[in-house]
Amino acid sequence: MSDELMTDKAARTLAVEPNRSVIVQAPAGSGKTSLLVERYLALLGTVDEPEAILAITFTRKAAAEMRERVLEFLDPAFVAEKPHEKAAKAKAEAVEDRVQAWGLRENPQRLMIRTIDSFNQYLARAMPVASQL
Repeated sequence: MSDELMTDKAARTLAVEPNRSVIVQAPAGSGKTSLLVERYLALLGTVDEPEAILAITFTRKAAAEMRERVLEFLDPAFVAEKPHEKAAKAKAEAVEDRVQAWGLRENPQRLMIRTIDSFNQYLARAMPVASQL
């Protein structure tokens, strides 16, 4: 059996492609957050506004960690030293002009990285009064 068949490299490569929707389900410590951060950075290169991308996690801790890592990669001073970080850093560097234009470093709340509950609250607040919600 080849090394390619022994790993999940092919599945990870597909999951990062911005032209498809994905659900990532894997055990703790398997690199889900790293994969989703790389995907998020790739998606930033395909949208007109960062709010067009929605990442939903189950816990506040996971949402905070993902937001922190995205912002870390978007920091020009951050140097990717680990092999699995290099692809994400390359994606971050590719969207540097957009990041500056959007003011993402100064306004990280524009990153729609939320828990299920906070996204539901966001939707409820966005509903017009006429909907009687």
